[in-house]
Amino acid sequence: MRNLIISLVLFIASLLSLVSCQQSGKNTTKAVIRGNYFPFEEKVFLNEVTSANVETLDSADISNGEEFYFEVEVSEPTVFRLAHKTLYPIMVIAETGDTVSITQADEEAWPYEVKGGPECMLLVNYLERLNRDHHKVDSLSLIFQNSQSHPDFVNIRERLNEAFTEIYEGHKEYARKFVTEHPASIASIIVLNGFFREFALFHQHDDFKFYEIVNDALVKKMPDSKYTKDFTAQVENIRASRDYELEAKMRLSPGRLVPDFSLPTTDGSKIGPKDLEGNNLLIYFWASTDAPSRQANKIVKKAYETFSRYGFQVLAISFDKDPGFWEAAIELDSLPGIHATDLKGAGSPVQKLFNLKMRLPAYFLIDTKGRIFDHDRDFGKLQQKIIELYNQKQDY
Repeated sequence: MRNLIISLVLFIASLLSLVSCQQSGKNTTKAVIRGNYFPFEEKVFLNEVTSANVETLDSADISNGEEFYFEVEVSEPTVFRLAHKTLYPIMVIAETGDTVSITQADEEAWPYEVKGGPECMLLVNYLERLNRDHHKVDSLSLIFQNSQSHPDFVNIRERLNEAFTEIYEGHKEYARKFVTEHPASIASIIVLNGFFREFALFHQHDDFKFYEIVNDALVKKMPDSKYTKDFTAQVENIRASRDYELEAKMRLSPGRLVPDFSLPTTDGSKIGPKDLEGNNLLIYFWASTDAPSRQANKIVKKAYETFSRYGFQVLAISFDKDPGFWEAAIELDSLPGIHATDLKGAGSPVQKLFNLKMRLPAYFLIDTKGRIFDHDRDFGKLQQKIIELYNQKQDY
């Protein structure tokens, strides 16, 4: 009898455990984001944030000072943004079973108190530092505006620039330390792709090692996450771009034969670098609607007038789309040389062939054997570079 009672107790306990697990299972698909803002007579909006999209999921009326409460389905750690017309938007990370609470704090630099899971607090702590550093910059900007009539304004401006640089460099160092110490966090993706004001904190090519560190850690920790997959695709694109840049740098380095192409000229014929072999050649890339190009036209004209007596040639390649603008600019600026264009603008295969990325104007100097001597975007050096081209040794 005693054994029967024990068996019944164990059976009932197992049933209760099963029911409890089932109820818990239901709750684990949800996260709660709740909080209390000062009554600004506005709504607060809940957005889900991915690399490609910001989707509004819900909104709550906080005009009466009531707490907002959002219950959302989550299958993995997910980035959410709370947006309000008056207050700073704030991003949080929530995962299954989490409750993220946000209350309003009476502080201008960071007007929030946030409680959440470890992932959430990593992101929030970074955003707090970012906003506090932004607030310091705002203070510097106010001093700048109020000091413009000061007799010592030049020195004040210099000190303000130094102070801004110190804040920016300090934040950049903090961001690098953050992603290095927390590489397997979604927060690190946000930090890597973030800005300090208009200044990028990470250069995708120069700082590629940080992208690799974070990607490797995320793939190991959460390979099926949409954030990991999107970031992996981003890293692969950066890697391909770096490889292309390296290949282009080698292909366009001094001593290499200039890439060949053929473009229509103003008289309807076609021309390319091979047609001009035997002459020292300037290949000049420009556009009629590009202001720096129009300034560089004057320098190219002067260079041609100086060196054309020695057989110097100019092949001016325009990345225009409108033939009227192109021809009018040539005539207006008295731009010499042979003019060619495919009228495809930024879509011209030639700009990719020379890895220009539409950063105009630019030039390539080519020797009599069709080899690249030099290339640059600094037209202040053009005259001296042409002299060096004529004085070059043939075995460089």
